[in-house]
Amino acid sequence: MLDNRILTFLKLCEKMNYTKTAEALHITQPAVTQHIRFLEEHYGCKLFSYSGKVLQLTEKGELLRRLASEMVANEMGIQKEMARTEEEEIHLRIGATKTIGEFVFPSIMSQFLKENPRFRLHLYVDNTKNLLQMLEKGELDFTILEGFFDKENYAYQLYKKERFVGTCCRECELAGKKLKLADIRSVGLVLREEGSGTREILEEILKENNFTIGSFPSVQEISNFIAIKELVKSNLGITFSYYPMVRKELEEGSLVELDIEDFEIYREFNYVYMKNSLFEDKYQKLIDFAKAIEA
Repeated sequence: MLDNRILTFLKLCEKMNYTKTAEALHITQPAVTQHIRFLEEHYGCKLFSYSGKVLQLTEKGELLRRLASEMVANEMGIQKEMARTEEEEIHLRIGATKTIGEFVFPSIMSQFLKENPRFRLHLYVDNTKNLLQMLEKGELDFTILEGFFDKENYAYQLYKKERFVGTCCRECELAGKKLKLADIRSVGLVLREEGSGTREILEEILKENNFTIGSFPSVQEISNFIAIKELVKSNLGITFSYYPMVRKELEEGSLVELDIEDFEIYREFNYVYMKNSLFEDKYQKLIDFAKAIEA
């Protein structure tokens, strides 16, 4: 059972404001200050500092935030295990970014459940930033992420590597042409919202080639990839995604892959979970099952 002062500390890490933290926890602001002061005295270090009027975590504060998040995740798991009898179903809360959650993992879940009927899988599809926040709060057992995340802060296992492709409709002026990456700036761009894995990868590729999303004549931001594909089919721009998201459309010919010079880009899909998890063996069975299918 976690000390309330640790929970206050984590809420302050989230809000970075003493007043908002007090409101969220339904306690007084002096109580928040007292909890933080106790922790600083107990651990013998400053956890927060101010830069002007902006509250910031110190280096030791960030370390405690990571370790305390691991404690929260384990405490949530302990509570579930203590309430469960041996005969009950085994529930797993899985996070996935949209590519994986909508186009890759559902078929694996279906096969796994047929062979393991005691399991109950709960899938939450969101962007990388939100999924990692849920993981740290103990709301997920593990998550499957595409692209970038801080590997220093989490435990992870490689799931697979997937190709990253650009696509357009047949009527697009870029279709069927040999292109350099700079050539794609002549048309509009349709992409996911900030915080999504596919967007971050595209931004990194553009940065490496000395231009940005702002270099395109128009940019449409859509959170739903089905809608993105419909806009691209209507010749309202090009998009970039992992191959599984557009496999069906490429095979049927409603979308065309952009032929960009030296554009053989693969990125990792990873299983990500909290370090020092007490329950890794619980969800390792599903991870091993998925790895075996991809092998």
